Amino acid sequence: MTAAALDEITRILIYTIVSYPIVGGLAFIVSSLYYRIFMEKRELPKYLEKGEPFISIFVPAHNEEKSIEATIRHLETKMNYPLDKYEVIVINDGSTDKTGDILATLQDEFKSRLRTITIVNNRGKAAGFNIALAFAKGEFILSNDADSKPEVDALWKYMSYFEREDGKNLGAVTGNMLPINKTTIVAEAQQNELNSIIGLIKRSQLSYGGLFAFSGANTMYRKAAVLDVGGWEAEQPTEDIAIAWDMQALGWRAYFAPHIRFFMDVPEKLGELIKQRHRWSSGGVYVLLTKTLRVLRHPIKQFSSVPIIIDYALSVIWSVFYWLSMIAFIAIQIICIVNKDWLQLSNNLAFASIFISIEVVIGLIQLIMASLFNDQGKSLKYVIFAPWYLLIYWMVNTYTMVAELIPTIRKIVTGEDGGVWHSPERSESITADLGGDEDDSK
Repeated sequence: MTAAALDEITRILIYTIVSYPIVGGLAFIVSSLYYRIFMEKRELPKYLEKGEPFISIFVPAHNEEKSIEATIRHLETKMNYPLDKYEVIVINDGSTDKTGDILATLQDEFKSRLRTITIVNNRGKAAGFNIALAFAKGEFILSNDADSKPEVDALWKYMSYFEREDGKNLGAVTGNMLPINKTTIVAEAQQNELNSIIGLIKRSQLSYGGLFAFSGANTMYRKAAVLDVGGWEAEQPTEDIAIAWDMQALGWRAYFAPHIRFFMDVPEKLGELIKQRHRWSSGGVYVLLTKTLRVLRHPIKQFSSVPIIIDYALSVIWSVFYWLSMIAFIAIQIICIVNKDWLQLSNNLAFASIFISIEVVIGLIQLIMASLFNDQGKSLKYVIFAPWYLLIYWMVNTYTMVAELIPTIRKIVTGEDGGVWHSPERSESITADLGGDEDDSK
């Protein structure tokens, strides 16, 4: 193979590897800026004027002995919402640790305000939620993970969106997730993602009028909308993505409320992070393959979902090409080294470095914008971890996407249940109490 041919192939591979994140990043920047300028300020939560609707808070728990007590105490004692206007229902899903004993003690303390549903065999979060749905008294359901704590004003803030004149067909509002634990480099780096990037992406999606996914860790659902779509899909690896698509396909609106914050435990070890991303990737691919046709049958009616579907489909395709291109790129450089073609090698690396630098700059712009949008720049101090996040996390996300593609297709074809879950390793820091005025984004 001639040097000219190698040079041309290398350039094509680099274009393939870096063009999508650059174009996608610019699109997110422009669309989220549009949302910020023209939509966000008028969507701020307001105090309730028509009374407080009754809310049922669902807390799924599978081996959550480290986190369950602190979470329940926070929900029962810290929320700025009338005590007679909400209940907490814990779904103890096949726990084999001390979760059941802890819940029994808490029930003695909080009496009828805390109810527990015990499922003997682990069935998964969605299956547990569907069972709890039959016992829920509320007309609204808050999904609240066992390692998540909403800000003290979260309940009335959520309700303010449903109370509005245009809130009658609002199916769900999802909150803004922030990490509670900052104990390792892996956890610190995720400040950039959760405190900024995800919020930026959701703002961008709202500029088109829809959301790819709710946050399963903290989302307020209208019970009627949940019943309308037939509940949560137990076979889906990520029930929050699936129900978001189902609701919007039936005409229910979905909304991201960046000013409603909740604090969650994030993986502190790279291995735990990779496990989490495996599940996220599997859930996204599962929904894409099983629900896209339903949306595309009515592209005009489902117009707000079409750009989101196209973006995610491209991200899956790009992830595959990324790794194929990366392998080919490395192989070409090895050929250059074997042939002692140092000029070609240096040109290839310089060309790649230019595009990677552009990619990193765009990523930094996203981080800075998102931090300014999210907390007036308080989280900018975490930009120090940005290079690690931008270079390593992208690799993790693309790797898990590729790794889960074939297994997810197999699950769909065989009908294998993808919803059974196992709680990740929890941090000791999640027992911390979030006081009414404490700013945990600091």
